[in-house]
Amino acid sequence: MCGELQAYFSIFFIIYIREHVSSKCTTVLQYHVMTQPADPHNFLEGEGDIELSYTTYPDHDHAVDPRKTPLIFAHGLFGGKGNLHSVSKHLSNEGRKVITYDARNHGDSQHSSDFNFSCMADDLSDLIDDLRLIQPFVMGHSMGGKTAMMFALTKPEKLKALIVGDVTPSKSPGGEALLSYAQAMKAVEISKDANLSLARRQAKLQLAPTVPDKNLLNFLLTNLKQAEDGQVRWRNNLDAFINNFDDIMDFLPPEGATFTKPTLFVFGEKSQHYSPQGVEKVKTLFPQAEIVSIKDAGHFVHAEKPLEFVKVVQDFCDGLDASG
Repeated sequence: MCGELQAYFSIFFIIYIREHVSSKCTTVLQYHVMTQPADPHNFLEGEGDIELSYTTYPDHDHAVDPRKTPLIFAHGLFGGKGNLHSVSKHLSNEGRKVITYDARNHGDSQHSSDFNFSCMADDLSDLIDDLRLIQPFVMGHSMGGKTAMMFALTKPEKLKALIVGDVTPSKSPGGEALLSYAQAMKAVEISKDANLSLARRQAKLQLAPTVPDKNLLNFLLTNLKQAEDGQVRWRNNLDAFINNFDDIMDFLPPEGATFTKPTLFVFGEKSQHYSPQGVEKVKTLFPQAEIVSIKDAGHFVHAEKPLEFVKVVQDFCDGLDASG
């Protein structure tokens, strides 16, 4: 898993830099579900409505085709809606409406001490309601895939089909590395008067012993942001992940639940998540699942083989739209 993480973050950091620079010219629509922008100070203890930040595709150069079912796409741990930009843009180029969003405790969305797949499935359900989507396709990768699976198992009437990127309904491998990154990030000390550039240099020096891979380290540093009060902080709610680590690494489906609508699982052929035991659990909970593996890809299949990933997803969605 550690090797897969390093390979992905090496790829993603290059993508992030390219798209972050070009995003100034992008016309995709970005919104917040509620009225106030999310901030680490905007923190909920216990249950409550969560403010989510989301982005809608296609851009103004492409019209939405009402014949195509919208697709909502959930990211993985330590990620955000921004690192789904390339895939989402390609998926929307032929008129399909695509929505990406920051999960609770990530990106520009609100923080909460509650952090598990039940509450994240509820967040997804509320977002679909707020956007007035009628039975969209729901897709997620890794943590987002588990959120999508929980949503499908608990609210099957609210989606047309499920798409899951390289994760199974079981305990994820290699979680100890993720936990060590979160603990190291939490321990970082940043000067109160530091601007974003200085804060990243300070954090980089402190994280380097735990995260020796430079691309991985640079990716983690993109989660630093300057808040309205001028203080630089992590976008991620690290306490929530550390305190709920076992819940996020595992997956406990509702007893007796299955999802019998069309389902697609896309694995990287080299991923540790792609195993006979994992596939068997997929077939038990999702009996209609079509299982595809992409050659020469690991866990981050959408970043490592984006064109192949997009084609598999497009063919699946287009086929369902054509069949009515």
